[in-house]
Amino acid sequence: MRVAIIGAGIAGLATAYFLAKEGIKVEVFEQKFLLHGASGRNSGGITAQFDDEELIKLAIRNEKLYDKLQSEIGFNFLLRKDGYLKLANSIEELGRIELQRKFGLKVKIMEAEEVRNIFEDINTEAFKFASFYPKGAIVFPWAVIWGLAKGCKDLGVKIYDFTKVEIVAEDGKVKGVKSGEFHEADVVVNAAGAWSKEINDKLGIKEEKRIIREEICVTESIKPYIDPYILHASEGLFLSQSMRGEIVGGIVGKSDGGMTSSLDFLIRYAKLVTRLVPKLKGLAVLRQWAGIYDETLDGKPKMCFSEIKGLYQLNGFGRKGMSIGLACAEIASKEILKFTQEE
Repeated sequence: MRVAIIGAGIAGLATAYFLAKEGIKVEVFEQKFLLHGASGRNSGGITAQFDDEELIKLAIRNEKLYDKLQSEIGFNFLLRKDGYLKLANSIEELGRIELQRKFGLKVKIMEAEEVRNIFEDINTEAFKFASFYPKGAIVFPWAVIWGLAKGCKDLGVKIYDFTKVEIVAEDGKVKGVKSGEFHEADVVVNAAGAWSKEINDKLGIKEEKRIIREEICVTESIKPYIDPYILHASEGLFLSQSMRGEIVGGIVGKSDGGMTSSLDFLIRYAKLVTRLVPKLKGLAVLRQWAGIYDETLDGKPKMCFSEIKGLYQLNGFGRKGMSIGLACAEIASKEILKFTQEE
């Protein structure tokens, strides 16, 4: 059996890895370079603080897979488990805390002043409530992709970068993919993220999605002192500090697509982040960038075979890719294995 995976992000590469472990011959096709898409352009926040049972379960499994794969592949993902701090101006914006606790998440609700116990330099006038998830984490996305790529190659997976492919289907069944040459496949996985809709459109598969741009920037390094990943849900602001001391932050994306960064973003971000953490005033911004991702209307990832036999959809993660991508890939690989065994 042969499997072709379109998209070398966290979900695509992890699926390739899991399948290759079972002896399946896998090829991965990336239209640009590794890290070009959302998996290489996000801020690395990991949490299970979701408002849906399925997403919470995926996130809990995902946490375990990070530890397992780092050890198994022999590659450091630079994962730092310092918690995930969610801020808001109303208690409702913190989400369904009782649902999260139902599934074992030890989420703590705090008023603004209590947050100083976690991060003393925060401006408590910039928000009213907070929830803290101690098992939340920050990961370096590049290390995750590099590690998964290494694991795949060690198992014989071929990864083709700068290779944009089209799916070849006949009589309602996939035959493979083609670029300059044809690659035969019994199963094709559409893990192309923001480009997955374009692929489906060409096959006549209609779907409703949002293509969202998210802008991020990084500052000069200062002495590390911000431990948790911080998300201000009311403002859409997020920030964390890297192990090298840089402040990495941005604003939750808008539905306008495109990968061009803007001055407007930088001005707005600077105002929001220095109000929340006044001591960051005066830091030099070294680099800014934008990434795009696709999001389903219900906020859940697509993990299923489509109406075209042998075509598996693995996309629509929104900004939850680093929090659930590994778990989704594990499920996808099991469903694909079952399909190949039945053929």
